[in-house]
Amino acid sequence: PSGMRAVRGHKGKAAARVIISGRSGHSSRPDLGLNAIHAMSDVLSAAVSGAERLMHGASDPTFEPAYSSLQAGVIAGGQSVNIIPDSCTLDLEARAIPGIEPAGLLTPVKARAEALAAQGYVVEWKPISAYPALSLPQDSALAGLLRELTGEAPLAAVSYGTEAGLYQGSGLDAIICGPGDIGRAHKPDEYILASELAACQQMIEALGARCAA
Repeated sequence: PSGMRAVRGHKGKAAARVIISGRSGHSSRPDLGLNAIHAMSDVLSAAVSGAERLMHGASDPTFEPAYSSLQAGVIAGGQSVNIIPDSCTLDLEARAIPGIEPAGLLTPVKARAEALAAQGYVVEWKPISAYPALSLPQDSALAGLLRELTGEAPLAAVSYGTEAGLYQGSGLDAIICGPGDIGRAHKPDEYILASELAACQQMIEALGARCAA
């Protein structure tokens, strides 16, 4: 959803789920259990520290923010306040500027999680999704084509991500251009205006005419 403005770049992304299994029991005897939430706090701390380091690391002014990022997005665990939680799950993601491997930004967090096995916890690390950054040169033929079709110069980059990086990673030039606004995405009642669909149709028909000429 780029507002029908072509976009040449975005950050890469990797997301993963950490599942820690401990040992349940009554909260009056914490010495007999393994509290999975307490253990996960160590992993969460590693994620927060990693996010803070990235803010002061490599940067690319093309993006907002200019640095790579890391965040914990979902955490769940426990049954009741008087029961030692035997399971806790954390979903986290990293978004990397071009030139940095997104999954590599999660490596320190993964190492911290796996170290918990020495304390008797069972730790699972499950990749959820991943795609590389997109970085299409300004002077590429595809960028020039979209400039002609849309009447506007392509934007250098956006903060959200797409599958375009996967196409580029496979050797195919790729660019983002579509109807809608990212500000409406990932929330209740997200929508695309009829006028935006009409503009998209017009651009696709113009592209088809160019390809058939």
